[in-house]
Amino acid sequence: MKKSETQVRYSEEFKRKVVEEIEAGIMTVNQATRYYGIGGTMTVYDWMMRYGINGFKGKKVVIMSVKEETEVITLRRELALLKKQLEEAEMRAIAWKSMVDAIEEDMGIKVKKKPWSQALQEARQLLYPNEKDSVSSDSASSMDSVNRLDISGKHHIKRK
Repeated sequence: MKKSETQVRYSEEFKRKVVEEIEAGIMTVNQATRYYGIGGTMTVYDWMMRYGINGFKGKKVVIMSVKEETEVITLRRELALLKKQLEEAEMRAIAWKSMVDAIEEDMGIKVKKKPWSQALQEARQLLYPNEKDSVSSDSASSMDSVNRLDISGKHHIKRK
């Protein structure tokens, strides 16, 4: 090593992150060295032997063009992003449902116009129009009539 070059030391957390991304197939060793600016591929191979799950045993060699590699990396990142967005959407749905339930319980006012199961069924029909209905329209309408508000009944809001 020349005197003008400085030696770079990487944290164990960084090394593990790089190895994890390589083993997950997000990027190859060469891509990781270029992306993170690591000195050489042998450094990364050493990290894989030290921190990797399988080391080099049983590795599958896949030959792809640069365009295919880029597409695979892009698709994997998009998949991870979509999974995160789905999880957040599910959490929001749970939060909204619990807020509606709390409003109905605290104030005694029926907020839901349709049963939860019927709303989900209609949402599924909009999202997947080619699938067959699991609930008949007769049973759906009878469930709707059971959960309808009595228009003549008066609801008083309780104040705390």
